[in-house]
Amino acid sequence: MQPFNTGHEDIVHDVAYDFYGRTMATCSSDQHIKVFKLDKDATRWEVNDSWRAHDSSIVSLDWASPEYGRIIASASYDKTIKIWEEDPNQEECSGRRWTRLCTLNDSKGSLYCVKFAPSHLGLRIASIGNDGIMRMYDALDPSNLRSWTMTAEVKVLPVAPANNLQSAFGLSWCFTRFSPEKIAVCALDQAYIYQRGKDGHFYQAGKLPGHTSLIRSISWAPLIGRPYHLIATGCKDGRVRIFRVNDSPSKSNTPNLSDSDDYNMEDQGIKQRQNNTDLEVELLSEHDDHKGEVWSVSWNLTGTILSSTGEDGKVRLWKSTYSNEYKCMSIITSKQDI
Repeated sequence: MQPFNTGHEDIVHDVAYDFYGRTMATCSSDQHIKVFKLDKDATRWEVNDSWRAHDSSIVSLDWASPEYGRIIASASYDKTIKIWEEDPNQEECSGRRWTRLCTLNDSKGSLYCVKFAPSHLGLRIASIGNDGIMRMYDALDPSNLRSWTMTAEVKVLPVAPANNLQSAFGLSWCFTRFSPEKIAVCALDQAYIYQRGKDGHFYQAGKLPGHTSLIRSISWAPLIGRPYHLIATGCKDGRVRIFRVNDSPSKSNTPNLSDSDDYNMEDQGIKQRQNNTDLEVELLSEHDDHKGEVWSVSWNLTGTILSSTGEDGKVRLWKSTYSNEYKCMSIITSKQDI
């Protein structure tokens, strides 16, 4: 692993690769987004452009599927989401190569995470912030990416946390197209799975138990050849947790609207089940190898290897054995003595 200087003047909060892995975007508390391209020898990252994107710390960004173009979404503590598109006619490193298409400012609190949905769901993003509300937006007209419409608003937390308290929020989409639309959400020390019912509304379909502190990161594994889902979380309590999630064939994907005890009817018409068990959730394993806070977890493209980073400054790679036990198979560090 070869560290390189990003040129940011403050903490880098997020790093995202495009679909092909040859372009990388970073965001920072210095209010700038930087885009890097891998050189032709695949040995160095070279700056493609850098620009001041928000009026406060930028904490999350994500790339859209390449079928929709070169598009980045960014989220900031300034309570806004911004959508950016690359203009290849502009000179590199000019600060004008990326054009702002749209600004979304419905959040009542600082935003913590923004993620594009799988491409088969269309050009859609989900976001969550300190107001405890998950919002989804769709670009309904592919020919006009400057126009986005909020299509869902789900209250994840009953009460938003105080602004002076430390918070953590995250999102991760289920990428399979062979089951109803799902998204995993972590809010403070709770993690839930939301599923879209046949009536078009999202409801709470499962909960990931066992966390004792803020959940810093959540990642849904790609489903390739498995009959079940895998979700990983990284927590402030120092543990990496891996959950197995099964679609229960005995449950309907459509909420029972006659059961008034299981629903909160929001002003926006969103129906959210409070005690739903449509999905069977099992804790497969948990690990405290980082000996400190776990900051990020992420699956590879086949969902077979999980990477985690923590306060120890190391990247750990986890893989399942034949007995379905997850073991640390490798440790990556920037230091040469390991």
